[in-house]
Amino acid sequence: MDSTSDASPTSPRRESVWLDWQWYIVLVVALLIRGGAGYLQYENFSQDPDSYRLLANNILRIHSFTLDDPAEPTAFRPPLYPLLLAVTSISRHVLPEEVLLLHIALGVVTAVLTFFWAIQMGLERWRSVAGLLVAIDPILLNQSTLVMTETLATCLAILTLVAVSSLANKHLSSDDARGSRDATISAVNIAGAIGLAIFCRPTFLVWATLLPIAVWFCCRGWKLRISSVLAYGLMLLFLLAPWVVRNMLVFESPVLGTTHGGHTLLWGNNESYYEYLRSGKTPVWDNTEFHQRFARRNPYLGTSASELARDKAAYREAIDTMKQNPDMAAYSVLVRFTMFWRLLPNALSQDESGKRTMVRYAIGAWYLAQFALVIAGLFAIGKNLRKPGWIAALMLLASFTLVHLFFWSNMRMRSPLVPILAVLACAGIELIWNRLTKR
Repeated sequence: MDSTSDASPTSPRRESVWLDWQWYIVLVVALLIRGGAGYLQYENFSQDPDSYRLLANNILRIHSFTLDDPAEPTAFRPPLYPLLLAVTSISRHVLPEEVLLLHIALGVVTAVLTFFWAIQMGLERWRSVAGLLVAIDPILLNQSTLVMTETLATCLAILTLVAVSSLANKHLSSDDARGSRDATISAVNIAGAIGLAIFCRPTFLVWATLLPIAVWFCCRGWKLRISSVLAYGLMLLFLLAPWVVRNMLVFESPVLGTTHGGHTLLWGNNESYYEYLRSGKTPVWDNTEFHQRFARRNPYLGTSASELARDKAAYREAIDTMKQNPDMAAYSVLVRFTMFWRLLPNALSQDESGKRTMVRYAIGAWYLAQFALVIAGLFAIGKNLRKPGWIAALMLLASFTLVHLFFWSNMRMRSPLVPILAVLACAGIELIWNRLTKR
């Protein structure tokens, strides 16, 4: 690897995006699009499908991370998103308009960070396209109107990638007198970003274990590489330790992520779902009976111990189901792969309206075009995929895909990958543009 920098050697250097008029265009357009989507779907912000508002309100009201009152500590959901809902609630009631404003802000930040990352990756000409692709992405638009974690998770994913590329583009080496300090600070920044991402969605844990590979190639010289990886690892452990210690005290078990993992594994690996895959009689699996049966076998007793026991029971049942049905387990892996990377949303009913069908197929056409550009972009980047920023990006794509081969999967699960796909698509656009202009 001749250069650790992510940017192309021929890329012009900008002193600051604050002086870039296109940056402001992306900011304003992202603000209007995300704000408009939130306004049109405003009623969604009154709902609480995953109990994040309940957690946030309990933080504000009884000062405890709990789903119950009286308080019984929980780890069923990751802590960052409800904490952010609580902190940004001026009314201290997590009102719909407060969630809307938070999601608009996160969406705008995600778009402008993607804009900046495109510059870092040597695609300055298409920086605005990258930011706008993220701003108008159908999955992100839909999730930005729901009280769920995807909007925050996507923002933290691109923040981590920007941190990795920032370290790579400093061209630090062991011969540089300031190299060790700058590398340490940058590695700590990377750990901080991925640490926050883990507290938003534990799936990032897999990526976090792979990121030292990218950090290693960000610098020149063994000494600087080792110190950077150590700084990253130590800071990440420091950030994760309080949550693990808290869970040790509550559950008497080192819960690193959540007590929800067993349920999501079982959700995609149970007899009812396997039977649905065998028959395929309806467009969507009706999981009502599955949840009811699990609740009857493993009732929640209103205690932290019961919560952990249910999680462990779900893991055991899922693993047993896979062992007893190896063929269906393997087939379900393929199904979840297609669910994760599918082009258009699944039909929710056989009696779907014509309007909804048109919307679904329009979304499918959008992603078909984008994925074609992504493939072209991968071809165009070629050997430069060995650059640290691309290494980190590809590891994120691979880690999320791998996790959701086994755990429950659908299109929204790939939300944090959207900025990567947008920038790769821009590389594809550049390839096509260059071919056309050379004719």
